[in-house]
Amino acid sequence: MLSLTLTSPATTRRLGRVLAGLLEPPCLVTIEGDLGTGKTTLVREILRARGVRGAVTSPSFTLAQSYRGSGGVVLHHLDLYRLSRGADADLFAWDDYLGGGAITFVEWPAAGSEALPPADVRLLLRHRTVRSREAEVHAAEALEACVAEALRKLGMAVERPAGERR
Repeated sequence: MLSLTLTSPATTRRLGRVLAGLLEPPCLVTIEGDLGTGKTTLVREILRARGVRGAVTSPSFTLAQSYRGSGGVVLHHLDLYRLSRGADADLFAWDDYLGGGAITFVEWPAAGSEALPPADVRLLLRHRTVRSREAEVHAAEALEACVAEALRKLGMAVERPAGERR
C-alpha cells in the first residue's frame, strides 16, 4: 500500500496522469471515498491522459459511461452511488463493463461488492483539510513501485506504512 497527501486538485490530477501511464487492460480500478474527495476528478484526469476528448462527467445518474482512448483502448467509468445492493446490483449488466480489453473504473464499489471481482487497483481517498486529501493506493507490488517512483520524480512524497512490503 502506498500512502500520499494530495495537497490540491492539481496533485490529484498529477496522480491521475501517473496512473494513466501505468494501467493496462484488462484492469479493474475501484475508487472509494466520501462525497467531494476527488474520485471523479481522478478518473477524469486518467481518461484525459488516455486520450479521451469531449465531456467527461460523473455517471451518477446513468451508472456507466464508456469511452475510447488512444489506441482504441476501451475505458469504462461506473458510479454506483445510486445503485442498491441486492436486486439493483443483481440486474446491472456487469459483463458489459468487466474484463475483456477494457480498463474499468468503479466509484462507490461497495454497492456491487458481491458482483465485482477483486480490484487490480484499489484507491481510497479521504478528506484531510478543505483542500487536501489523503490517498491510499493498493495494487500489486510491482505497480505500486512504479507509481511511487513516478510520483517521487514529480516531487510528491510517497510513504509505505511501517510493516508494508517493499
